[in-house]
Amino acid sequence: MSHSLDAARSFLERLEAQGGWEGEVLSSEFSSILARSAAWKSKGVCSAKAGSLRENVKKNRYKDVLPYDHTRVILSLLHEEGHGDYINGNFIRGGDGGPAYIATQGPLPHTLLDFWRLVWEFRVKVILMACRETENGRKKCERYWAQEQQPLQIGFFCITLTREAQLNTDVTHRSLQVTFQKESRCVHQLQYSSWPDRGVPSSSDTVLTMVEEARRLHGTSPGPLCVHCSAGCGRTGVLCALDYVRQLLLTETLPGDFSLFHLVLELRRQRQSVVQTEVRPGDTGPPPTPASLLDGRSLRQEQYRFLHRTVAQMFRSALQTASTVYQNVKENLAPVCATEALSSLRESPAWLLDASHQAGRVLRSTSEPGAPTLTMADTYAVVQKRGTSSTAGAGAGSGARTGGPDAERLYSHVTPRALRPGAQAEDNARGVLPARAAADQSPAGPDAYEEVADPAQTGGMGFNLRVGRPKGPRDPPAEWTRV
Repeated sequence: MSHSLDAARSFLERLEAQGGWEGEVLSSEFSSILARSAAWKSKGVCSAKAGSLRENVKKNRYKDVLPYDHTRVILSLLHEEGHGDYINGNFIRGGDGGPAYIATQGPLPHTLLDFWRLVWEFRVKVILMACRETENGRKKCERYWAQEQQPLQIGFFCITLTREAQLNTDVTHRSLQVTFQKESRCVHQLQYSSWPDRGVPSSSDTVLTMVEEARRLHGTSPGPLCVHCSAGCGRTGVLCALDYVRQLLLTETLPGDFSLFHLVLELRRQRQSVVQTEVRPGDTGPPPTPASLLDGRSLRQEQYRFLHRTVAQMFRSALQTASTVYQNVKENLAPVCATEALSSLRESPAWLLDASHQAGRVLRSTSEPGAPTLTMADTYAVVQKRGTSSTAGAGAGSGARTGGPDAERLYSHVTPRALRPGAQAEDNARGVLPARAAADQSPAGPDAYEEVADPAQTGGMGFNLRVGRPKGPRDPPAEWTRV
């Protein structure tokens, strides 16, 4: 079992000991996260001066969600055209330490060009969107993608919709062709449209499917994933965290002391307020009371709990798949890498389902007897064509190897030596030990043998060869033995 799977099991055991994802321990953890995040801001550890500049304030969707300076995305594309370098977005490192994600807010009408500058400059291939354009009667994100037969021109960028399909009931996949200065690229957008405002999805499956599809579309692209919701914090942070954990699991780099508490803290050092449900003045619904914010089931902790629930489901699925694989290995004594068990987090490999194919073939136990084989008479094999009379005597086997149109069939019938009259006397005269009797003592017939004595037909090897009638190309003789 791999180290990462052991770490996943340890995480599940600790979570269970703490009362599961609904336990009060998570309430205490999230309160600690809020307190530490506030301390970073008050002590100047995480400053956001660029977002507070007069020329940039209008580019922020929410005045209390600003990008940290030390991880801020700085735009340089089209800077010479008079466009500034500011956008409300932050780089977030992945498990390998590189910039794996850009967490940003949903574009405003006057920041659409900045959004596409970001996508183009940092070679973003996949965009994950975790909100709708309008939620509860409020505008949450400006549409930055084209619709069918309606190309969208945003500054220097031309966006065309080439394909739109439902990945599932919650996720829409759009393929966009983006053209800038005569160069075109394909950019994929995955929009999760049913993530409720101030809540979490009812199921973890569709969110995991979205993350998996994003990685499949991303492939080996060097650019980061672009992830956004409305503010680029709560739902955005959940998606980044889920993909982060999944990549650790697949690359077998999940640490033994892995905890989502430390992961969320690390993400919050790079982007403000990730993984929490924002409850803002003016949003529909009653505002939370101070008591509700301390309650273990408050809205502000709901995404933190959902993250634990979804990661736990991911780990259980990986362990179940690994258990199936290793049980099969144990029973069939076939080597399998741990990576094979981790390559599918939600379903077993297809070849595991075909038990009948494994039973007597590649994965059959070495201690299990195979199918009985038929014993053949002792023979030699003749594997060359019999040449014509004109070529039979032309050198050592040349005609036998080439054969003309009149060449006879590949196999010759050879009468077993034990059945040939006078063979025993000949052997006694030459001092040859008696041969074992052939298994097939039947008289000459369709499966009989015949002598091949012409040296030209045997390649000039100087001794007689014998062959039995072959059983066909898919059922070769099971055993050959020498006279």
